[in-house]
Amino acid sequence: MAGIYIHIPFCKQACHYCNFHFSTSLVLQNDFLDALLKEAALQKNYVEGEQVNTVYFGGGTPSLLKETDLHSIMESVHAHYNLSENVEITLEANPDDINIQNLGIWKKNGVNRLSIGVQSFFEEDLKWMNRAHTAIQADACIRLAQDADIKNMTIDLIYGSPGLTDSKWQENMQRASDLG
Repeated sequence: MAGIYIHIPFCKQACHYCNFHFSTSLVLQNDFLDALLKEAALQKNYVEGEQVNTVYFGGGTPSLLKETDLHSIMESVHAHYNLSENVEITLEANPDDINIQNLGIWKKNGVNRLSIGVQSFFEEDLKWMNRAHTAIQADACIRLAQDADIKNMTIDLIYGSPGLTDSKWQENMQRASDLG
């Protein structure tokens, strides 16, 4: 079983807890895309003869990808790799990037699973983390994805932030569970 991880190292802003490689400057986005497409072609022999069952867009913030860029990447992946009939294509998304238009773009490009960076359903936690979305958006984006018929999704929640009590953590977990 083979899988492909595609790191998109761009973010709107720096979250205070993040330790991943990213840039808040989008100046090099086109150069990065060119390099990524070349790398996809160069690495094709690495999984030659194997069927790719998963493609995972991580970051950074893959939900910042422009429609044309996501299309180019997926076109390259399809051209160079043997994707299984039921390939799972995951895109990490921030709640503030999830809207009807983007959901349509992602689905059109084969995305069938979202990993949503909710982190918390509490406004004070999100402010401390320097997240771009609100608690209301955290809730609403999951419903939007469900309404868009995204059947497979995960959400990230952060445990251990300052001021997070056991009862607040339980409430985060309950809200996630209630959303289905």
